[in-house]
Amino acid sequence: MIIKGYILTYLYLFLIIYISKILNEKFKIDKKYTRKFVHIFVSFVWIIMYCYFEDSYHIIIPPLTFILINYISYKKDIFKGMEEKGSLGTIYYPISIFIMALLTYLNNEYYPYYAIAIFCMALGDGIAPIIASNFKSKVIYNNKTIFGTLTVFIISSIIIIIFSLCFDLNFNILKILLIGLCASILELIGTKGLDNLTLPLGLFITLIFIGGL
Repeated sequence: MIIKGYILTYLYLFLIIYISKILNEKFKIDKKYTRKFVHIFVSFVWIIMYCYFEDSYHIIIPPLTFILINYISYKKDIFKGMEEKGSLGTIYYPISIFIMALLTYLNNEYYPYYAIAIFCMALGDGIAPIIASNFKSKVIYNNKTIFGTLTVFIISSIIIIIFSLCFDLNFNILKILLIGLCASILELIGTKGLDNLTLPLGLFITLIFIGGL
């Protein structure tokens, strides 16, 4: 069971990276889109780890290894389809996941918060720039627009509702909107990939606090 989990986890992650490389190099798709492809779809590995690793220490290992792998890629420009010059976002991404995985291992009640934080980062922050680039909207902070921030808020709220139902969190509408607002603010203040830290970790802490109310 555990071995199968590792095989599926790494196969899935390297497949996503490989696809981004093919899209960028063979089909000449701009890096800004291949990066978002990786940013969005890597998050779904959470489902594999949840199914196969559950609450064991094994949930810590994949993000820990990818901190090293992504650092080497950043330095050597190995995975060209996901790297962004001058941004450490690809390194911050597994760092934030590692921290949340570690805290979740120490307290299994955090599993739904771990899921919400990952998917809000991946889908909210991943889709927002794509939506914003197709609409003219006023820049409000850090070169981020009203449409982009609103997209993060809407997507995050939907994700919160889904996992609230899946894990029976019983978040009322006020809590859902408040957490969604926090997600959009945390994404807004992050620059040069830092939102891969500020959004998931800030949201994770927010969820722990609000979940205890």
